[in-house]
Amino acid sequence: MYSSTKTSSVLLALMTGLLLTISGCKKEITMQFSECPVIVQNALTTNMPGVTFTKVEQETQSGGIVIYEAKGKQADGKEVEVKVTGDGSLVKIDR
Repeated sequence: MYSSTKTSSVLLALMTGLLLTISGCKKEITMQFSECPVIVQNALTTNMPGVTFTKVEQETQSGGIVIYEAKGKQADGKEVEVKVTGDGSLVKIDR
């Protein structure tokens, strides 16, 4: 079950995306990994098991497409960057 903080964060992200879609702007929001929608968290950890993600940037592009860009570190210390859509689809992995 979502806590009220997580629910508020998700609602804020969705409302921001809607407003940006209407205005046609591109907007980035930085958040903690734990503040991302659960579907995004699951996509990141499924595609990159063992990677520790901390901060995530949510970008709403013109047309309303939401991309989450997460930077993290593998167990060996190597940095990775993973991009997924708001529905959890993998976009790109940079190692």
